[in-house]
Amino acid sequence: MHRPAMSSGLVMHIRPALPQDLPEIAQLHEANWRRDYAGTLPEYALGTYLSDYMERKWHNGALVDRRCLVARDGAGALLGFAAMLDAGPDGSAFLDNLHVAPAFRAQGVGRALMSSVAVLAIPGALSLEVLSANKQARAIYKAWGGAESAEFADEVLGVTVPAVTVTWRDTVWLADRLSGADV
Repeated sequence: MHRPAMSSGLVMHIRPALPQDLPEIAQLHEANWRRDYAGTLPEYALGTYLSDYMERKWHNGALVDRRCLVARDGAGALLGFAAMLDAGPDGSAFLDNLHVAPAFRAQGVGRALMSSVAVLAIPGALSLEVLSANKQARAIYKAWGGAESAEFADEVLGVTVPAVTVTWRDTVWLADRLSGADV
């Protein structure tokens, strides 16, 4: 998969993740959680406990049970990643993770990854869970046409936190919306 230069001048290549991508994926995932969930999750959860969790999550066999895409720039730097499980709680495709490196946010990386995930999920629905406190992500998902569930109690790193499920019932529609096609 390839994305042409973005309006910001960023050249992006999206491809399936390879085992050699896993250490960088784990590092980005961990750094984003530390930054984005400071104040939402207790400090102890965002320390060694988080590092151990990421090491277990992104082990060498991590690509066996999930489809994962990486976005890299022309020089090979990791811009972001998306990890999808084939079946979520309601049977739809489930987006387990969507992360963009801070330096590349608001440049179309998340949108391009989500568009690629939507194409992989065709036909059918796509859902994800997001912490209620993550207002920025929730606003983006809403702008992309996602419908939120009622708030529920989720467990993250052993801590109970409020979360919502965001669902797109039609992944063809979502892919078209993200590509800028008239829908």
